[in-house]
Amino acid sequence: MVDAVEVSVVIGAFRRSAHLPAAVRSVRDQTLGRDRFEIVVTKSFADPSVDAALAADGVRVIQDDEPVIGRWLLRAVRAGRGPIVAFLDDDDEFEPDRLARIVETFRAHPDLGFYRNRVRVIDGDGRAVPPERWRRHEVDAARDASGPMYRAAHDKRGLWRTGARDGWATFNSSTMAIRRELLDGAVGAAFERTMQPDQFLFLAGLVAPFGVFLDDRRLTRYRYYGGNVSHTLERLHDWAGSEHEMADVARRGGEPEYAEFLAREADHYEQMYRGGRLMQRIGEGADRREVMRLTEEYFRFLGAHPAERRWTVDAWAAGLYGLGCVVAPSLTRPIARARTSARAAAEGRPDPFRGPA
Repeated sequence: MVDAVEVSVVIGAFRRSAHLPAAVRSVRDQTLGRDRFEIVVTKSFADPSVDAALAADGVRVIQDDEPVIGRWLLRAVRAGRGPIVAFLDDDDEFEPDRLARIVETFRAHPDLGFYRNRVRVIDGDGRAVPPERWRRHEVDAARDASGPMYRAAHDKRGLWRTGARDGWATFNSSTMAIRRELLDGAVGAAFERTMQPDQFLFLAGLVAPFGVFLDDRRLTRYRYYGGNVSHTLERLHDWAGSEHEMADVARRGGEPEYAEFLAREADHYEQMYRGGRLMQRIGEGADRREVMRLTEEYFRFLGAHPAERRWTVDAWAAGLYGLGCVVAPSLTRPIARARTSARAAAEGRPDPFRGPA
């Protein structure tokens, strides 16, 4: 008997389960026939009530606490059977016709490798957020101007600008679907090491010998709330490494301009990490020797990366606080601590000094 599964939907849930049932329901209730898609959930936790509900819905579950996101997702991708793979974060949802639209688009363009649609924004309770409150990457105004965009495999020159610099095609893996082969071979091996799957999926589509489709329809409900913010210092460090790896993939894939763009982003994440780490250690009371070492390393980094030597407070404050801490620690530490906490609050990150000092 021929396998009728056309799409494998991979849902990833790492250390949180509150919205997973709603995500699964949004896939289960698609207009596409249930025999034409499968649901694979990869999760890092055990929850008897959630597990029972998933089993009742015929969902395949993979228990996996692998901390590297790319490897964690790729294991689930390889467990599926469909030639098309659609991704969904545990706190997002599909519109009812999303899978049908994806299948329709892949059939209309037989060489298609990467597909992305736009989002609607919902809050933590699943209520629609008014469009006037959406952020720029959620609005994705470039698609309003261009409408749907299809680029064949032989016609992707400059597409990285449209997708990654001028548009938002690298945002939110719940908007993406790919041909399974995109994550084979060397590209798949690099994906296994990434901590930025959203950007990597677009890159995989860009360098693969397949077409790209950027849909102007809003077929994903993106949930924006405090629980999905993850810009910790460690994550910035991970992102820097992932961006460098993606730059190598872009370079090998014949996209030198995109490689340069990614390398610059990697340097910026590294600058943010190094500066943030220095400020945090000052606030935590690190001794002068450690502060001096971190300060010296930070200035060396700025010296080696001219693009990061902007005349802004963010670029130079950490180093100046480091020097100040060596000279007058009792004056500098409280200021550095307050600045670090304020910036974390402004960026939606946890306060590193919350709780006992």
